[in-house]
Amino acid sequence: MRRVVFVIACVVAVLSMMAQETTVKLGHWSVSVEETTGKATIEHDGKVVIAKSEAEWGLNGAVATFSSFSNITIEQADWQDEFGSGKRVAVSGKTTTEPITTITHTYYIYSDKDYLLTDVVLESNSELEINYIAPIHTQSSSRMLDAGTCYHLWVPFDNDEWVRYKTTKFGSTHDTSYEVTALFNNDTRRGLVVGSIEHDTWKTGIDATTQSDNSMSSMRIYNGAASFAGTRDIDPHGAVKAQEISSSKIMVGCFADWRRGMECYADLCATVHPQLPFAGAKPFGWNSWGVIQQNITRKQATDVSDFFADSLQSVGFHTEDNVVYIGLDSYWDNLSLRDHKAFVRQCKENGQKAGIYWTPFVDWGNYAQGVLPDGSTHGDAWLRDSSGTPLKRTGATAFDPTHPGTQARIKKQLEQFVEWGYEFIKLDFMIHGILEGQHYDKNVHTGVQAYNVGMQYIADLIGDKMFINLSIAPLFPAHYAHSRRIACDAYASLGNSEYTLNSTAYAWWLDHCYSYNDADNVVMKNERIGVNRVRFTSSYITGIVILGDELTDEGDAGAKERVPELAANNEMVQMAYQTKAFYPVDAIEGSYAPNLFMYTVADTTYLAALNYTSQRHKFDFNFDRLGLISGNEYVVRELWTGQEAVVAESYEEIVPRSDAAVYKIYPRSANHNVEAIPGNTTRCYYDTYVGEVRVKGEYLLQESRVYNASGACVATVHGEHDAVDVNRLPSGVYLLQAIDSAGGSHTLKFVK
Repeated sequence: MRRVVFVIACVVAVLSMMAQETTVKLGHWSVSVEETTGKATIEHDGKVVIAKSEAEWGLNGAVATFSSFSNITIEQADWQDEFGSGKRVAVSGKTTTEPITTITHTYYIYSDKDYLLTDVVLESNSELEINYIAPIHTQSSSRMLDAGTCYHLWVPFDNDEWVRYKTTKFGSTHDTSYEVTALFNNDTRRGLVVGSIEHDTWKTGIDATTQSDNSMSSMRIYNGAASFAGTRDIDPHGAVKAQEISSSKIMVGCFADWRRGMECYADLCATVHPQLPFAGAKPFGWNSWGVIQQNITRKQATDVSDFFADSLQSVGFHTEDNVVYIGLDSYWDNLSLRDHKAFVRQCKENGQKAGIYWTPFVDWGNYAQGVLPDGSTHGDAWLRDSSGTPLKRTGATAFDPTHPGTQARIKKQLEQFVEWGYEFIKLDFMIHGILEGQHYDKNVHTGVQAYNVGMQYIADLIGDKMFINLSIAPLFPAHYAHSRRIACDAYASLGNSEYTLNSTAYAWWLDHCYSYNDADNVVMKNERIGVNRVRFTSSYITGIVILGDELTDEGDAGAKERVPELAANNEMVQMAYQTKAFYPVDAIEGSYAPNLFMYTVADTTYLAALNYTSQRHKFDFNFDRLGLISGNEYVVRELWTGQEAVVAESYEEIVPRSDAAVYKIYPRSANHNVEAIPGNTTRCYYDTYVGEVRVKGEYLLQESRVYNASGACVATVHGEHDAVDVNRLPSGVYLLQAIDSAGGSHTLKFVK
């Protein structure tokens, strides 16, 4: 009997312990918090996503958790912020020893979102010193992914040293991912996407271990990630010193398609810090580092400007607002002041904008006694590690972004570029500015804080005067530049294109944070035509389009013949106008690029098929994977060759060795042909990205009328104009009838 009583008592005790938790359910989400430990279990649609997670915080390895507290409280309240409306669940505890510190771990649950957010705040009666906070830390198993091939995505901190993104199968060893990662089923596409959406203070690392049964056995999402291999740092992550210290806000999202999850993550980052405004169109142009490099001269630069005007702009290779950017890279100082002004003037006469290059946080001379514009020396402004040693990367010393001398140097050089007339700038080796070290501004404690100071200074000087393009840069923060190199240097080879597309495949979503991605210089030199098509395609499906061959009077004759041949493909140019970065149809295991990329605009799907091998490759175009409807007839038009077919079910295509094909797929009932512009004629087309019917060619429109499917006129524009705004019109089929200023008539059927 005593044994039975004892067992019953134990059961009652266990049930009592199990009952000591608070559960909040809203929309897809449920968060259950243990009242005695503060550990939280997060569920999505009834499946455990993260089990028994508890926050950690500390300094240099000395870590505290909620488990040591005995006075935990849980409060919930209605909540609304810029991300949505729902519930706020705050788990708080207080230390019993000095300094008396209150720790609040908050979960933000939204009624109609596929994500929730969480953060940790430490508040003390005296100054705290913290360089580690983990809002998510669990060593309990969970499984939200179904049977199938499941991957962990590794995201690098920056794009230095030709780093590659990498997927590893569940059950493998996964490296620390930076800022964001995805754990997803490649068959169903269902996935978990987690990451930091704030990038003001911390470098964020994400560690996960998985099992071959598609379960996750541990996860840690933490601020304070710093290592030589991962973030290029020698010193530990800087310690924040304040009476109130906050973690980054962390997104935990479950998505039917992990690709949409990555885009959602990027959109949240851009909600915190919106993109740097840019009123122009996606840049097309040229950069001297493709082939000429250190040999750049004024004559070569002006030759290229003239080549573009004569051979490329005239065949339609330019931005949507009829501009190209001609950019000088490193060694621009080969040119004199007079040369620079003459070059800029030549570009303007040719309907172009001139571009320039600089490294704001790098001292290539490593000369400590050099004098900066404010009178301080280079040595004064160098960034140093904890022992006082100047920090170097790639043979160059890093300038401290917070030092007045660094900022005076930046101000002098950028104002000079603006005065010379430059309107595009490539800022390179930006990783130097985000290293951990000892900063001049004692209110700046971390590399990320210092980088924000330096980049804000640059954006304030030229953000509204020049297009800012970053290279060798961290992924975040993103709101100080208009574009960022998606990978490291790339030139003409097939391997260079494949390397670049590895980054496009797993970081296409960055153009939700920046205006555009950049696939680096498109170079034709010494490669066969198929390899050239791959290189062109890699740029068109990534972002801005910047050529790089020696297009001078004495330059490579083959390149000068090949470039106009490929650049004159107006359908490819129009595709680039209408699309952002393409995303992978499917991920593949390892650190290579997938073969298939896609992008959908209205009822049109663009599909890029790339063959990186020396043999013909047969591609399976699966309707389900592409979002097409079996039984419906689609026109499939290959844009490089102009070949067309009509298909109604999944089919196969063969792409030649070391070559690329780009398919435009749209319902047979629609008319989506985009014809090349012969001579100085005028053509109208529908730009789905901005929701406008636009005119391209010599003449503006004089009068435009838009009719709906019932024949009713729903929009009229009188007077000279180059676009008709149809954003306010509901979805449907429309007909444009327009007269241009030369008396020509135009009819365009389009689907909104």
